[in-house]
Amino acid sequence: MTDILKQTEQQLAQLRQQLSQGQLYHGLPQKVGQIIDQLGYQKPTLVAIPKDNQTALAKIKALRTQVQQKNLATISDAELDFLLAHLGSLDPLVRDKGVYFLFNDILQAHILTAKQVRYLAEQLISPQMLYSHILEKRNHALFLRAFSVIILAGVLYVDRTYYHVLTLKDIENIVLKLTTYLALEADGRGYIAHHGWAHAYSHIGNALDELTANPQLNRANKIFYLTVLLVRYQRLQTPLIFGEDHRLALTIVNLTNKNDLYTNYVLFLLQDWQARLLRMQPQESEGFWNSWYNRNRLLQALLIRGDLPNKIRHFLLQVVAFF
Repeated sequence: MTDILKQTEQQLAQLRQQLSQGQLYHGLPQKVGQIIDQLGYQKPTLVAIPKDNQTALAKIKALRTQVQQKNLATISDAELDFLLAHLGSLDPLVRDKGVYFLFNDILQAHILTAKQVRYLAEQLISPQMLYSHILEKRNHALFLRAFSVIILAGVLYVDRTYYHVLTLKDIENIVLKLTTYLALEADGRGYIAHHGWAHAYSHIGNALDELTANPQLNRANKIFYLTVLLVRYQRLQTPLIFGEDHRLALTIVNLTNKNDLYTNYVLFLLQDWQARLLRMQPQESEGFWNSWYNRNRLLQALLIRGDLPNKIRHFLLQVVAFF
């Protein structure tokens, strides 16, 4: 892991600790924003992409047939590694309709051992997968990063509902890795011509929903990842036009409906965002207007939800002129 990645992770860990100890609350969005704003992105370098598409498709088809016919009782560690390696494939038939669908089948069938569930979680949050080429401008490693997040969401679900092998310490470590990923991920592309879906900012919604549903995780952790999500969202310069707004609106509302504490904090975050907006000077740049309309779409997606807390709804209706 590069020095910048380590530094970002350490800075976020320190902020989470300060929040947990009651040393930081209203100042958290500003501190998180400073961490994100100091990041720089370099030119893309060569990304290692699996080239054995036909071999991979045949292997995936064979495994999936066995799972669906209930003929697969176990899966080897070597097969798991093979599937993980192909999350970075540029072929959507291998990556999305192949590995992703197969992992869903394997997880739902509870084929993995407890040891494999832990191994899978560790691999998915490893720097070589979750942070692959993340400090570079648009690059093909986005697929590996984004699909690591969506598979991680599935692992969190089956562990919470069936396996129960991840400890609180494990879950808190996953929170730190995911929030670091969020702070670093500047590529919000949804559907990419010839390669299919990346959809990182929809996938992160799935993963955060699983953390929200986890009863082990305390309120400080949940406020922390919510803050990083909204602070990073404000700074995204990729247009989020493939349903990410509705997916993240669901994520936000799911948390607010857990407790008034979260409702009040989301309201604070939105008020802070509005104050920041009023201080901005419009810029003649594509990135600025992408960010502006990303905001509009997210707030509109929140407003049309029937389960949005009234406090938040009333505030959004007051600032509707800024949409």
